[in-house]
Amino acid sequence: MDIDRYLGPGHRMTALVTSHGLAVADAAVRLAELERFHARKEDLAGQLTGRWGDPHHVGLQTVRLRTGTEEIPEPWAELSLRVADVYLWRTEEPGRWVALGVADLDPCDEIQLLLVVTDTDPP
Repeated sequence: MDIDRYLGPGHRMTALVTSHGLAVADAAVRLAELERFHARKEDLAGQLTGRWGDPHHVGLQTVRLRTGTEEIPEPWAELSLRVADVYLWRTEEPGRWVALGVADLDPCDEIQLLLVVTDTDPP
């Protein structure tokens, strides 16, 4: 599933890279490709760090768990269901966040390198 979604006022989610055929691939093939996606994430994170400084490394498991009992604002609710953790920068533009992560939580779906830009503070 390729995405470039406007998720509502003040946020957008884009798949920078999407695997093809991994939803039905052998587990070893998927794992090797997952490692490549994480390497791409690290490369891009280095470039973004040069622009905005060191990122926060944020695990999304607690956000994912909280979606069952409370309303989590977008894009954080959807992101937490797809990505285990993100690099997170606050940009020079007041109130704007950039998150970068690898969507790999659903083994029946393709792997994606996701970039999210939002005005919504992380929960």
